[in-house]
Amino acid sequence: MVPIPADHKRRRVGALLLTGLLAGMALAALDPSIAYADVRTEARTMFRRGMAMIAEGNIDEGVAQLQEAYDILPHPNVIYNIARAYAEAGRYAEAVEYFERYLESDPADRDEVVSFLTALRQRIDSQQQRAVAAAQPSQPTTAEPQPQVEAPLASAEEIQALEDSATQIAALAEATQSDALRQRAERLRLLAETLRSRRDAADVDGTNEVPGTSPGEEPGESGGSSTTQGSGQLAEGETQPDGEDSLQLGAQRQGDTYEESVVSSSRAAQSPLDAPNSTTTITAQDIRLSGLQSPALVLRRAAGVSIQQSNPGDPQISIRGLNQRLSNRTIVLIDGRSVYLDFLGATIFGMLPLNMEDIERIEVIRGPASALYGADAVTGIINIITRPIGEGRSYVSANLGTGGQLMVRSGVYARADRFRFRVAGGYQREDQFAREVSDQRVDILPSGRDPNLGYERLSFQGDVSYRFDGGYTARAGSGISTGEFTFQGVSRLRQLRPQNVTFAQTYASFETPWGLSSRVFWNRFNTDVNNIGLIPGGLDLIQDQSVRRSDVIDAELVFSQTFDLLGIENQFIGGLAYRFKEVDWEWLRDQVQTQHHGALFLQDTLRFSDVLQVVLSIRGDLHPLAGPQVSPRGSIVVHPTPGQSIRLTGGAAFRSPTFAESYLQVPNNTPLRGVMAFGVGNERLNPERLISVELGYMNQMTEYFALELNGYYNVVLDQILLTRNQQFRLADFQGGNPLARYFPEHQAYPLSALEWANEPEQFQQIGGEIGIRVFPVQGLDIYANYAIHETSPFVGYDGAAGPLHDDQRTSAHMVNAGIQYRSPFGLDLSVDFSWQSDQYWVEQELDPERGGVAFRRFHLPAYATLNARVGWRFFDDQLELAFVGTNLIDDGHREHPFGQPIDRRFLGSVTVRF
Repeated sequence: MVPIPADHKRRRVGALLLTGLLAGMALAALDPSIAYADVRTEARTMFRRGMAMIAEGNIDEGVAQLQEAYDILPHPNVIYNIARAYAEAGRYAEAVEYFERYLESDPADRDEVVSFLTALRQRIDSQQQRAVAAAQPSQPTTAEPQPQVEAPLASAEEIQALEDSATQIAALAEATQSDALRQRAERLRLLAETLRSRRDAADVDGTNEVPGTSPGEEPGESGGSSTTQGSGQLAEGETQPDGEDSLQLGAQRQGDTYEESVVSSSRAAQSPLDAPNSTTTITAQDIRLSGLQSPALVLRRAAGVSIQQSNPGDPQISIRGLNQRLSNRTIVLIDGRSVYLDFLGATIFGMLPLNMEDIERIEVIRGPASALYGADAVTGIINIITRPIGEGRSYVSANLGTGGQLMVRSGVYARADRFRFRVAGGYQREDQFAREVSDQRVDILPSGRDPNLGYERLSFQGDVSYRFDGGYTARAGSGISTGEFTFQGVSRLRQLRPQNVTFAQTYASFETPWGLSSRVFWNRFNTDVNNIGLIPGGLDLIQDQSVRRSDVIDAELVFSQTFDLLGIENQFIGGLAYRFKEVDWEWLRDQVQTQHHGALFLQDTLRFSDVLQVVLSIRGDLHPLAGPQVSPRGSIVVHPTPGQSIRLTGGAAFRSPTFAESYLQVPNNTPLRGVMAFGVGNERLNPERLISVELGYMNQMTEYFALELNGYYNVVLDQILLTRNQQFRLADFQGGNPLARYFPEHQAYPLSALEWANEPEQFQQIGGEIGIRVFPVQGLDIYANYAIHETSPFVGYDGAAGPLHDDQRTSAHMVNAGIQYRSPFGLDLSVDFSWQSDQYWVEQELDPERGGVAFRRFHLPAYATLNARVGWRFFDDQLELAFVGTNLIDDGHREHPFGQPIDRRFLGSVTVRF
């Protein structure tokens, strides 16, 4: 390979970047009072503190804490609780203001809140009418006029308390850069000034009372800060109009406000402590502070996750081993919808129509998940969950860096009554880490319009949702990306370059308030593919071919309900699924192939008590070639104390053969031009299977750390490999084999055929993970994890050793660690480190001596990656500048024996939010 020329100043810039990061971390440690921790944890702390203050009767202080929690991480439940606190305190005008803000989020309980607002407005009107009536001059009568009775003014101590509260909230507003808190402080300050002016005026007049109040009534006893009549505030001793003795408000919103939850493990929101599989959540903060431009690369921080990046546009991901050049045992979802290419058996991250800024979190579920998700969820799932439609800030982002990096992205979020919208799009491109074919080669020619290009993508995404009366919700959207990229092929194939790529996903869903939901999506993919290096006079079909279209239509009908049976809480989920697959591909035996798949799945979560929970799941899939496949899962979760869980899970999963593995028929080049070798599919393949047992422990007892321990044992059966080599004899050319003949379109005779087959040797996996995330002081977020893994032939197997007998493509030891720092004055710093021990990959290459292909063991040395980011936020986070360095160690390591050496790169970014 020929390295792409790089800037000679990169090493100096990298050293300066790392020095600045370390200095910033030291500043954070020396002065922890100036920063904030992980945003979700910090918001949760403020929320709990504010609710406690409100319960003690400290309304203003409690509301200030809730407002700060909302500014850190907006959540509609916070606004609801503020409104409810004001309403209970008799501060009706402020309650109306916050209930109206709550309604802007289009909540499911809209009708109930509207009734609250009606009652509150009636009370405000009644108070104002009584105040006006009290101010009217009385009609002349013959009775002796009564002297006016006046009540005491607010005391100097009460006024001083209001001023002190205003000062404290103003200081808090400056620390958090919160405009809402600034406004609240100003209102309290103006109120204190008004009360002090009235008191001074009364002192001048020689009286200490205000006309128009009742004898003995103390201003401020109404539970609020204002004493102005007609303000929507109830004074002590004031009676409500008939029928309005008390407000019937809904309960306070605690529940999952700011609590971490996952939806992927059980297809329903639950705490990670209750999840039947071990989980890792990568938050929007983690993604932003990493500075990485692909969701796949962010996953490197998760324990047990292996990233294999052969080139910039093709990171391949596996969980707990079994990675390969095209990873096909881990399902990737976007909001629960698969983006897996069924015909090929891979996920191409470089072509996903998705902006990094639109991701709310990524959930990583380790362990078999076919019991709910069906085929191909063998080692786990990765669910990329985007921000709710219509919520959050819109943005424009521009990025420019070394290695030809250029990214321009934008997203607009909006709401109009019950409609919510999201429109996003962008352009990204990046050069290869190294040139595969130099211009000086005469035996192989570079392909594509730009041999240096690693990937290029232009994407667009639009989503809309509408909530109907009664709690019904409809959603629809579409995303499309076009461009080109490079990726590693299988067997003897090396780098391939798809061009004129189109990947699109269109979806629609409908949810009812009584647990029934439906969803359908359609994935379309098409491309033209070239070898990265073209052999002059080589076979055209292997060097230049097309996937005219690949269509997948996936439909699902799901019912979920929670009920009690025999005193046991049951959370039931059941569903029917149908998946249509069709591909028009020149490499197949019959160019157009179609498959129909069906499935039924059931799950029941039985909560016997707060201590014991049992999850039972089962799914049956009907495959057109392999027949019925059953995937069970069972889990027992025990909570010794709140915040701790011990989990024992067992399950099975399967991977269905891809279209390439079942129907392939493509010629391959050999050193002799008139001779070729076929790659052939096999329709009699058994699905790959995995049986797993896992024991896990999780501790989230405090706000200062989270700990997770997992151990697992897996059995791997029927791995599918391109291994069955059939050498053609002269007798085969006499009609014994349809492939043994002269092919005039290729001007060549076939020498052999290499067929996909199930590996007879069985394998076992044993391993574990330990991970911890610590928030020692405000502003520091530290994480570290370690994974150990071994894949080995099954003890007791007495057959011949297969080609994977000596394969150790998963590192035995993997370490990830990182640190984040967020300051109140806008400075953000982060460093992420990863290390993997050496690997041994068994791969195929041409055997010129014996003909056909042979397996060879390649050593991949241990390697480490170090990424860092420095960012600065201005104007209440509306403007953000950042500088990112990736692979700062710059060791030129490879992550696959055939992959490109990865170089150091830098990236500068500007983001505007509005």
